[in-house]
Amino acid sequence: MEDFHSIFSSLKELKIPFNFDIIVGIARGGIIPSSILSFIYEKELLLLWLNLYGEGMPPERAHEKPELVRPFDHDISGKNILIVDDLSRTGETIEFAKKILKGRGASEIKSLVLIGKGDYFLEEFKGCVKFPWKF
Repeated sequence: MEDFHSIFSSLKELKIPFNFDIIVGIARGGIIPSSILSFIYEKELLLLWLNLYGEGMPPERAHEKPELVRPFDHDISGKNILIVDDLSRTGETIEFAKKILKGRGASEIKSLVLIGKGDYFLEEFKGCVKFPWKF
């Protein structure tokens, strides 16, 4: 996952069997991959601002559990949602996001991560990862 081209190519080649209506990117790490998928699939993109880890390398847990950083007041009632993040070590943030989206009326929710634990993923988590957008 060292360059944009390989990430874009991998996302473009990935076949997602889930029929989703909206992409919800987990900000900040999921902004770039969710934006790429929004272009590929021509789907609306919303952002869910959550925080669990700090910005250091390697990232350290900043909070005991994921926290909602900004309100999410979008009407997603009855919509199928694809949550997108760059990295999911434990799946904790994804599960927290699913709970928020279910509470806002989402119908079915699946997750896609570049690396780690998700319904769809490009690679398994094997240690510290450096994405091209994290300098």
